[in-house]
This record gives sequence, structure tokens and C-alpha cells, in this order.
Amino acid sequence: MPIISPLYKLKDYKETFKFEKEHPIELRWQPSYKLYTLEDKNTQGIWLRDKTVLVGEIILTWQSSNVLHIESFTVVPEYRGQGIGHDLVKLAIDWGTESGYEFIIGEARKGASSKIFENFGAVPILTYKSWGGTKEDYMSFKIEL
Repeated sequence: MPIISPLYKLKDYKETFKFEKEHPIELRWQPSYKLYTLEDKNTQGIWLRDKTVLVGEIILTWQSSNVLHIESFTVVPEYRGQGIGHDLVKLAIDWGTESGYEFIIGEARKGASSKIFENFGAVPILTYKSWGGTKEDYMSFKIEL
């Protein structure tokens, strides 16, 4: 079992930005959008690493003082099934609660990803069939903090 430690954008910005620029291809979800998002002051990123290897991330944004939105949530394939996704969501919920937010909202692929959020009390709001032409169903959800 790897020894996982978190990095927070607002606390460890230089280190996390370096990781973000060098992140594995599995985490390159619309990279130009992600880098634009990371430059926004209304963004918090949490990355998990195994020593010097980036293994997962969750990126949160906000436009109000009570709601966080999950922009990106990913675990590198070879690290899936080890509880890393669970740990990322828990860290995000803890950070949101400590920061005074009331809700986390987001979208998740139906299956393992959506189950992780449901384990933290996520309530499905909408289901998207073949979201963005991916032929995969996603759900929009809300978690009350």
C-alpha cells in the first residue's frame, strides 16, 4: 500500500503547480481549461501523491460563499481501487466544511466515481445520457456539508 500525502494549492502552490504541469496523461482533462481554472483565485486543488508520483486530484471552484463545485476528480488508473478517491473526497469535504461552505455540487460518471460521492451522502439531481457524446452516463449531485 503506498504512503499517500496531500498537497493543497493554496498552501503548497509552487509544488502543486509543478505537479500540475507534469501530471500524467491520465489526469490531463482539458489541460488548457484546467490551467486556466488553477490560475483563478476562487480555486482550491487537492492532489495526492505517493512520494513524488502524483496519483490523484480533486479541483474545487466557487462563485458564492456557500457552494463548492467539483471541476475535476481523477485517480491515476494503476492507483484505483485503493481508497484514494475516497480520501480525495474526504479531504475536499473537510476543507469545504472548515472553510464554511454548505454544499458541494458536481458531476460524476455513473459507476465507481458516483458511488464514492454517494458514500458521502451525495444526492443525485440529474442524469445526463452520453454526456458530451462520450456514450457514458453522468449524474449531477449535491452533498450537504
